[in-house]
Amino acid sequence: MTLIEVMLAVVILGAGMSVLLTGASRCLAVMRQSKEYQQAQWVMSVGQLEHPFMFAEDIEEQAVSGEDYDGYTFIRDIEEDDDEDELFVVRTRVVWERNGRERMTEIVEYVFQVDEDEE
Repeated sequence: MTLIEVMLAVVILGAGMSVLLTGASRCLAVMRQSKEYQQAQWVMSVGQLEHPFMFAEDIEEQAVSGEDYDGYTFIRDIEEDDDEDELFVVRTRVVWERNGRERMTEIVEYVFQVDEDEE
């Protein structure tokens, strides 16, 4: 073999290895994101079990300011809708931080509470 053939083989091998490493690193990043999202869904279910949403006199008392679960924070905000009376917007979310960026998953529900005095 000549020196040119050896150099060409090294270049082709190097290009193939770089493509393989790039694909593997992207695959690992997707797996990490999937694991984080699965953990966030678990925190969401545990938070809803520990802080169940029940219809009460003052629905806004059901808010949760922030419950920490090993780096994941469960939050429930309840606010009255501006357009409709007795309609509340319930935002339940899990927030976490990875590589200096805040990430979150959120569920938004609308709850209509009828005032029992008006019935």
